[in-house]
Amino acid sequence: MRLETVASTSRTRTKVAVVVGASVLAVMSLARSAAAQSEVPVAEALYQAGRDLMAQKDYENACPKFAESYRLDPATGTLLNLAACHEAQGKLATAWTEYMDVSRIGRRDGRADRIKYAREHADALLPRLSRLTIATAPDTDATALEITLDGMAVGQVMLGVAAPLDPGPHVVVATAPGKKPYRQEVVLGAEADQQTLTIPALEAGEPVPVQPVQPVAVAPVAPPPAPSPPPKEATSKRLTVPVIVAGSVTIALAAATTVTGIVYLNHRSSYQGETDPVERKSQYDQAQGFQIASTALFVGTLAGAGATTYLYLTSPESTTRARLTPVLAPGLAFVSAEGRF
Repeated sequence: MRLETVASTSRTRTKVAVVVGASVLAVMSLARSAAAQSEVPVAEALYQAGRDLMAQKDYENACPKFAESYRLDPATGTLLNLAACHEAQGKLATAWTEYMDVSRIGRRDGRADRIKYAREHADALLPRLSRLTIATAPDTDATALEITLDGMAVGQVMLGVAAPLDPGPHVVVATAPGKKPYRQEVVLGAEADQQTLTIPALEAGEPVPVQPVQPVAVAPVAPPPAPSPPPKEATSKRLTVPVIVAGSVTIALAAATTVTGIVYLNHRSSYQGETDPVERKSQYDQAQGFQIASTALFVGTLAGAGATTYLYLTSPESTTRARLTPVLAPGLAFVSAEGRF
């Protein structure tokens, strides 16, 4: 009988350890969610400020607001507004990239409204994009070159490709071992400017430091008409701090209910099989105590679940999320995105 009791106690401890471990992981996950949610109000304030500035046609100040809001809370609606702002600002290649990114996210998540809006604007921008093609002279070993565009590396696959770029100055630098570096500035026009830069064979000699990029004055151009405002962001309920705290407490109460219930069943099994009257009475008293505790904790769990549900249903709404990752360089139309709705 004692051996059976010891084995039962061991199994109980194992179950308790599993339940407690799962509860700890759940609480840690909710804590991480709370930390992420703390940035959402700031992102929302920046988003609203950007919308107000857009309405005033103050694109120079509106675009950074949208960009920072998107960094803190990468919502697709924010990205749409950022694209519209860049389009109005004249940064057509950047805007085209962002519209295409939203379109890709829409295809992945089955959002026909996002696909339609983003593709319509991207297609309208496509013939207006200025492009730069980087090539090498026939007698140049392109594989030995290290080429950068505005400080970002350009791979061999990009040679000969007309890459969309925002209007303004761009600097191409080519280097190779034992050769003098080649540096050339190109100024792209506001719309549909197609230029090709051919890198010649580099001269032999000791490498010399490449001069830093100097700003090139560009004649101002009239900004294009402001694009139509993006559709409003689809919303969902937000996990606010009160919801997370109430949920954490409810999880802890549920874990404690499970633990005390298991211990109660263990003690009940022990006193039912105990032949010694004194030991039987002791086991019975302990079982009753854990039964009362488990019942009280269960009632608390139900109350916590009700409070969590109420707080969640009355919480404010939040926007969907997406993540933007540039691949080549700012202004080039090679960007990937991840997100969820």
